[in-house]
Amino acid sequence: MRFYTYTVYLFLALPFASAIDIILPLYLYPGEDASAWSNVFSTISSHPTVQFEVVVNPNSGPGTTSYPSDANVIAGISKLNSFPNVHLVGYVLTGWASRSNTTVNAEVDVYAKWASYDGADLHIGGIYFDEVSVDPRDIAHYQSLSEHAGFAIPSGRVTFNPGTRAPEQLFAHCDTMVEFEHPLADYEAEGILAQIPSGLEGKSAVQIIDTPEETDVGGLMGEMKQKGLGAMFFGKDHDYKVWSEELLKKMADAA
Repeated sequence: MRFYTYTVYLFLALPFASAIDIILPLYLYPGEDASAWSNVFSTISSHPTVQFEVVVNPNSGPGTTSYPSDANVIAGISKLNSFPNVHLVGYVLTGWASRSNTTVNAEVDVYAKWASYDGADLHIGGIYFDEVSVDPRDIAHYQSLSEHAGFAIPSGRVTFNPGTRAPEQLFAHCDTMVEFEHPLADYEAEGILAQIPSGLEGKSAVQIIDTPEETDVGGLMGEMKQKGLGAMFFGKDHDYKVWSEELLKKMADAA
């Protein structure tokens, strides 16, 4: 009797590490002819396959005029809109649900109007709502704000930033939820990725502040991508007004 020996190879399928977007809170004043944003422009240009959600914030919101009145801001926003891998969103403060719908919606409407500016492409592709309350009693308030943003900017993106874990019901009213906005030391100590709700990883984001330049950004982003996280950012300071070209390049290279 002849015996045949078969060698069976088993391949273990590892989870696919998908691409991850970069949320870029661009609160730094652009400088003359947007020269202070030049490192941002060069990084975006040299990484055409990376998607950047760039948050513009002229004056803790859109400001008090119908259109930006600062030529440097106009130059910077127009330049950002020239990149196909940039999605520009406007910053709106909600004050943990203390600001009224009327007040918040009025600022959304200002951003929406920028699309009609004559002479430069200032269109905004969505709204970044900051200081979002995680109190379940405020969900209806944020649903209303999100619906108005969708009406004012059709097909626009909505990002909520509570900076901490949010009720899962709130995810239904946004495209992206920033569930962590604290220093790198806290991110590493608290095991944040394990706390992201199952099934909502792609809508979840983290914004890590006070990041030392020697940080292994690529390694941390690899873990985020393996988890399926939708977006992230590593900032050098706590208010996004000190920029590290090295950190920005590390993020873009790893995305």
